[in-house]
Amino acid sequence: DPAPEIKLESITASETLADGDIQDAQFATDDRQFSLAAEREGSNLAGRIYTVTYSATDASGNKVTASATATVPHDQGK
Repeated sequence: DPAPEIKLESITASETLADGDIQDAQFATDDRQFSLAAEREGSNLAGRIYTVTYSATDASGNKVTASATATVPHDQGK
């Protein structure tokens, strides 16, 4: 399909999300611009990992989902 329907399905994180950690996300739409908090718990050496999931549905109703990650690394300050 040259023009599948794209939808932002979910945004999750490896740490508990607080109000404001995800801003301007319009779920169930083709939203590709939003803000994620660049914070992580001080004891979390792995950093915070966000997982963003989209779906694509073609004209025949076939649906597929795909996810990508964005990582907020632990700071390297001394």
